[in-house]
Amino acid sequence: MKKINMKKFLKDTKGASMVEYALLLFAVLIVAAAAIKAIGPKVSQAGQSTTTQLAPG
Repeated sequence: MKKINMKKFLKDTKGASMVEYALLLFAVLIVAAAAIKAIGPKVSQAGQSTTTQLAPG
């Protein structure tokens, strides 16, 4: 197995490739989807509660 030289790795000045940008975008989308799934029911419940309180009757 090849050992990675961290100094050389950190000093690498090559720009990010399209694949790296795609992987970063994918990771951000996964995190966003998980956050929306986690807080979605709470937001929906708050909206329904507000609608009930504002409804005439």
